Amino acid sequence: MVQSNQAVFGVMEDEVRWYKGPPSLTITEHWNYDDRKDFHGGYCWMAQGPLPIEWVGIQTRARGLWGQALRDEMEKYNHQVGLKMVGEMLPNEANRVTLDEEKDQYGLKVARITYGWGENDKAMIAHGLDQMQTSLELVGAKELFRQTDDTNHLAGTARMGFDAQTSVVNSDCRSWDIPNLWVCDGSIFPTTGGVNPSLTITAIAMRTASRIRGLAAGGEL
Repeated sequence: MVQSNQAVFGVMEDEVRWYKGPPSLTITEHWNYDDRKDFHGGYCWMAQGPLPIEWVGIQTRARGLWGQALRDEMEKYNHQVGLKMVGEMLPNEANRVTLDEEKDQYGLKVARITYGWGENDKAMIAHGLDQMQTSLELVGAKELFRQTDDTNHLAGTARMGFDAQTSVVNSDCRSWDIPNLWVCDGSIFPTTGGVNPSLTITAIAMRTASRIRGLAAGGEL
């Protein structure tokens, strides 16, 4: 899984200098809680202030700008504003990591990643883009454009659960198959949620470390 990370950007008449604040200087989680929507799950969106190198990448990838057109757009940098969503992608068994027939320089099969948005994901993204665009229009932003294809925060593939047949680790983040292996990053998530996962990962890591220490103290390791 990933989280949807689409955005809407625009230009303000006044100078903004968006790079001076952290990316999430302002944030709304309204759509994580409001039930009046046509999709499951939720998302938040936040103000953006990408630094110049990243902003160039967005212009070239999302808009296909190059040469003089890119230079002209970069002249507007200090007047730019933007909003970017973090959305909950639902788990889908069709999205997976498997071994490909292609091999690397060591003769080992390389990883094949199969991934795509589901219909619920697409509905959430469309809703988020509309909400962000409306907000920017209301503050007077002009020359709006949508970054419709972006993701962040990888998760899944080592799911936590109660059954070795349907999960990779147990509730202590301990591998069912390898007793001395614990996993405590975003790969254990059964779903991604609609907020930044960093604090959740930190809490899980601390809990797992405490559990390992307790087992070791009791002679169970």
